[in-house]
Amino acid sequence: MSSRALRRLLWLAALVALPVPLVGVGVALVPPLSALELGALSLAFTVVEHAHGIGGLVAGLFLAQALSWAAALWLAAALLARALALLPPFVRTRAAMFLVVLGLSLGVMQPIYRTPYSSRAAHSTLLGVYW
Repeated sequence: MSSRALRRLLWLAALVALPVPLVGVGVALVPPLSALELGALSLAFTVVEHAHGIGGLVAGLFLAQALSWAAALWLAAALLARALALLPPFVRTRAAMFLVVLGLSLGVMQPIYRTPYSSRAAHSTLLGVYW
């Protein structure tokens, strides 16, 4: 796997599953993709309902944090990919896949996310964050 593909894989896995702090309307620990989803939904409802006031602010808050975390995670993935580039290609690919599978399975099995925006539970697994 090339260093570029490795960086993209690590970045996408982090966007989907890495719990990062989200502040504003409430304090949460969710993946950046979930914050982007909440921001897009807030913006869509604000536009459809011709709402004024807090809707745009909430959407902007979610979207700004999601995009900031995406940029920070892109840099972290680039640094990790650069460190893994020192390994032989076979070992590098296996190490990256191990990290991704370990992170995703931990997120799916353990309730490590704090989701005050969920109607079901305050703590949930990765599947509970998106469903």
